Amino acid sequence: MAHRQPQTYSPDPGLTDVREAVAGFLGESKGIAGPQSVSGMGSLPLLTCGCNQAYATALLTVTRPGDEVIVLSPYYFDHVFAIQLAGCRTVDVPMRMEGARFRIDFDRLERAVTRRTRGITLVSPGNPTASVATSREVARLVRLCQDRGLWLLSDETYDLLTLPPAKAVSPAAISGYDRIVTMGSFSKTFALAAWRVGYLHGSSRFIEEALKVQDALVVCAPVPAQRAALGALAALPHWLPTLRAELTLRHEALLAGLRTVPWLEPVPAEGGTFLLARYQGFPDSMSCCIALLEQAGVVTVPGAAFGPSGDPFVRFSFGNQPVPRLVEATERISRMPAPAR
Repeated sequence: MAHRQPQTYSPDPGLTDVREAVAGFLGESKGIAGPQSVSGMGSLPLLTCGCNQAYATALLTVTRPGDEVIVLSPYYFDHVFAIQLAGCRTVDVPMRMEGARFRIDFDRLERAVTRRTRGITLVSPGNPTASVATSREVARLVRLCQDRGLWLLSDETYDLLTLPPAKAVSPAAISGYDRIVTMGSFSKTFALAAWRVGYLHGSSRFIEEALKVQDALVVCAPVPAQRAALGALAALPHWLPTLRAELTLRHEALLAGLRTVPWLEPVPAEGGTFLLARYQGFPDSMSCCIALLEQAGVVTVPGAAFGPSGDPFVRFSFGNQPVPRLVEATERISRMPAPAR
């Protein structure tokens, strides 16, 4: 019914009732405290054209050209594009492998902070790593940002799509530090891909400044998409358990199938809709992906797309395929000739 609404534009920050609903969602689902009513522009979440625009808006709000912004790699490549758009320098800090999990390497991270560092980007669950930052990691990251006066940019697009026993923790839920920015999307959890609606949350001062960027970039999020988000929020309690159960089944099917392939070593996902698998016998991740496409008819993403730390991995998605198709895909891969070592 959203498309039948007569309104064409909303106020720049979004429709008030939708913003209030998102604030309620942040409180109930993430434990992020927020205002109970609108006072002027207030510090209710800003509605955006998806999380990509939310991240770009945050960067253009808090950085100046020449600043450094840290990303944990393998990283989400669109974040790097946004950092470049803002005229800033990307500082790539590789994560470390702890058993079969990607974890923040705080020794490397602390060494990477310089006088020009403006912020640190956290994506949890990670894209492409599918790792979920532990509560201890999040708390340590918040302390680091507080001690150094840095912005913590938290992309929480996949935070409700965790796989047991992992549980995502929002930095804003454990600290009132006023340089924490929380952002998310309705595309994944709420199945509103292509509707282009997300949110950006921070202090009142941050939101006031971010609105100037919002107006220059997009004016406002699409009004029909805002109304759709309102409906999706209302359905979340019934939708989410079903979604998580299905994603768990898909992940288990993909993981089990890939484990039968001698030259692939999948990294179990802790959240999100994809996983990385370490390959052997190919010169690079692109070659591996081409072989998977040509010989098995399976589409993957080369790890190199996610920065230098993305090799030697390829990314498999289980978010949009049912279990039988995932089983078929892994069976096709298992019939491929073993790559030369």
